[in-house]
Amino acid sequence: MAFPVWFDDKFGPHTIELYQDEIRHTPVQLVALQELFGQVGGAPVLDLCCGWGRHALPLAAMGNRVVGLDGSSYFLQRAAGVSRGGMEGSLALARGDMRCLPFADRSFAAAFQMYTSFGYGTDPQDDDLVLGEVARVLRPGGIYLLDLINWALARKAFDGKYEESYPNFDVVEDCRIEPETNLLRVERALLWRDGRRPHIYGFEIRMFDQAAIVRLLERAGFKVTGMWGDFDRSEYVPAKSYRMISVCRREKS
Repeated sequence: MAFPVWFDDKFGPHTIELYQDEIRHTPVQLVALQELFGQVGGAPVLDLCCGWGRHALPLAAMGNRVVGLDGSSYFLQRAAGVSRGGMEGSLALARGDMRCLPFADRSFAAAFQMYTSFGYGTDPQDDDLVLGEVARVLRPGGIYLLDLINWALARKAFDGKYEESYPNFDVVEDCRIEPETNLLRVERALLWRDGRRPHIYGFEIRMFDQAAIVRLLERAGFKVTGMWGDFDRSEYVPAKSYRMISVCRREKS
């Protein structure tokens, strides 16, 4: 399967700077993930859309056996370049498409997918493909954590024009929502401070409310055992929560 044409435009060196606000949440996220994966007894864990190893590297350092998969060769090269000295666990990296995972059935005891890295396919059926693949590579009873933006609260912030400044560039975005499909279309321009030509690209991502994501997960063979509003493991409240985090088990079959 081919990656969307905008993929390399969106995910590159500039992405890490764009994600600085999210990166500050990493320590509390790692605490929750480590506690969750402590239940798998050292069995392999899949970091789906692992990026530059923001979670995979420290989780491996904590003693977990982690496999990170991403579609960005830049991110994977960056993760591979980090020193593994003193790592108590292990980390393997692979490039691939989450709609067709390059792993055998029942390879993992747990999988996790962070920071709204779900819903990017060009076809809504891609969502079923992704979740079906996660279910396939998980062992029966395996854990799956899916971290999404709380669309019930955030949708008002993603309709219209948006500008923000970062150390090396300014960002100008034009966001439009298709109400009937909850498809978010974004046109983004990075205006570099060093005078480089602006980096302009667009992308699309589907957003989900609680009922829609639970329906998709159950259709793929998952049982939702918890719904967190953030990585402090607080209860998900549509009108207030920062995130919508589904904690699931693959049904035994």
